[in-house]
Amino acid sequence: MTEPEIGQQILHYRVLSKLGQGGMGAVYLAEDIKLNRRVALKFLPAEMISDPERLRRFEREAQTVAALSHPNIVTIYSVEEDQGIPFIAMELVEGKTLSELIPSDGLKLETIFDLAIPMADAVTAAHERGISHRDLKPGNIMVGADGRVKVLDFGLAKLLQESTVPDATSLSTQTLTKTGHALGTVTYMAPEQLKGKSPDQRADIFSLGIVLYQMASGQRPFQGETSAEVISSILRDAPPPVTDLKIELPSHLGRIVKRCLEKNPNHRYQTAAELRSELEVLRREIESGTVFEEDAKTRANKIQ
Repeated sequence: MTEPEIGQQILHYRVLSKLGQGGMGAVYLAEDIKLNRRVALKFLPAEMISDPERLRRFEREAQTVAALSHPNIVTIYSVEEDQGIPFIAMELVEGKTLSELIPSDGLKLETIFDLAIPMADAVTAAHERGISHRDLKPGNIMVGADGRVKVLDFGLAKLLQESTVPDATSLSTQTLTKTGHALGTVTYMAPEQLKGKSPDQRADIFSLGIVLYQMASGQRPFQGETSAEVISSILRDAPPPVTDLKIELPSHLGRIVKRCLEKNPNHRYQTAAELRSELEVLRREIESGTVFEEDAKTRANKIQ
């Protein structure tokens, strides 16, 4: 067994349907018969199952991530194994991914803050426990029917981390998981990840910057028709300010996004807590009206 069949019972879980497939494995909706609740089961990719050392690292990492308790991070309930196949039982989040919610012209300003601040708070909580995400993207961020943000797959990307990046022309535009590849999704990776360097938590901040840019404008900051073009853009290009694409945005939001997207990690926010604080302060200033007054004065001075 590499993946379950619908209706199959695995330990005390009854598989109900397949929810999705990604580089981190296949995810199924299941019923926990013991606790009478619905859960999500994630089955690992075949290449991980066949490598005992990677399996051991997976178990250690999953135990660390399972210790995270935060309202904006999906909870891992347990790490299980059946017939030699390991899987994760975790909280089921019913809602839509952020990628499904971002319109072509970006989200409303109020919604940006409603989603971005919990995202930054989740990343802060994980970083404070020494856990990086390494694959932050809209597809890994769920928004429930109640509007609550839940970040998926914290720490799991590290399990498939590889030390080198192959020739850019061989990279998929989706998630990279093959041996010898940098792990992540090309369009959301930090420059240091693409260069094959060992990333620290500031790589997550770069990825958050890309997500923020997309939330605000509806576009990704680094474009290309092929993986090679996207990689080249991330490594070399300075994207247009998000406030140029959507002029009604406050200028300080543009500065926050720009700082997240600095090529040099030393020039970014050094912690997710710092980014979260900046977003919270800006939201309060917007609610008080002072930000737009300052922006109006700046535009008037430029006209003069």
